[in-house]
This record gives sequence, structure tokens and C-alpha cells, in this order.
Amino acid sequence: MAEIGLRIVPPCRGPPVPRALVARRLAERAELALQAATRLAAAFELGRRLHAARTRRPKRLRRPRDVARFFHPTLAPLVHEEDRIAALDAHDRVRGARMVCRGGLLGGSVRAADVLRAAIELGAVAFVLAHNHPGGDPAPSDDDVELTREIEHAAHLIGVPLQDHVIVTPAGRFASVFRAGSSR
Repeated sequence: MAEIGLRIVPPCRGPPVPRALVARRLAERAELALQAATRLAAAFELGRRLHAARTRRPKRLRRPRDVARFFHPTLAPLVHEEDRIAALDAHDRVRGARMVCRGGLLGGSVRAADVLRAAIELGAVAFVLAHNHPGGDPAPSDDDVELTREIEHAAHLIGVPLQDHVIVTPAGRFASVFRAGSSR
């Protein structure tokens, strides 16, 4: 039978965990059947991967391109419009992201209050807003510009500034409503 190696990364706190466990050794130590030990080793590996994913440094969103790259995998494949925010910390790192509106093919109806509520619930120091244009044209509509101004004003009043509003398309093109004309 083949041995399955398992490398366990020690947690940030607590006692160190052995760096290498092999299913066969685990079976011997715990007096388990090899099949059960293999499953247990796989569970340890999944836990290690989950821990590693949770402890990665958050993504920084400083430019419209960063925002577009962050939201593209989520927004680009959609056939309806969706608005999402990313809450940022004091160093422009993502604290969390949330969908704030799901619309139809030609648009959605999002309120500034919905966006700001999500930003506050995520503990944002600042936030960015992004939505998609399934039709492929990243140019902001008049409604996009008006909504951005409304959210920017309300965000300023509560002290959680809107850093940018970026429009993403399925082809990877994007535009910043703040910097209209910066699409690639």
C-alpha cells in the first residue's frame, strides 16, 4: 500500500504539531485501520489548507485596476447586474466583501443606505464599490454617476469614505466612475 504524506503547519498559537504524519504511522499510533487513518490524514490536510487560506494577508485595493481584479472573478460571469462592496481597513486591505444588490440584465436598484449599512457591518474604515455591466461596455451610465455621488456624499457624512466605484465587464475591461475614462 502507498503511504500518503501529510505536512501539518503549526498554528500561530498553541503547542507545535508534527510537521509530517504518514497515514501508516497514524494508523499504528492511533491503532486505526489504514483506510480510517488515510481519511483522518486527509481531514488534517483540509484543515491545514483552510487555516492557510484564512491567515493569508488580505488583498490591498488602492487603484481601480486592483478593484477590478478583485471583483472580476465574481462579477464577470454574471448575466445580470450585481453591486458588491469591499470593506477596507486603514491600510487599504480587504476586511470583507458583500453583495448589496442583485438586479436584472439592464440594471439594479441599490440605495445608499444599503451600501453604507454593509460597509458598517463589515467594520470598514473605507470601502470600494463595484458592479458589472454584462453587456460589455464599461462606461458609467448617468445613473451610475448619480448613485456614486449620492453614496460618496452619505459616506462622507458618516466618516466611512467611498474610495472608488469600478465597473467590470465579462471581457476584463473596467472603468472607474471616479476617474471616468480610465478603462483599459
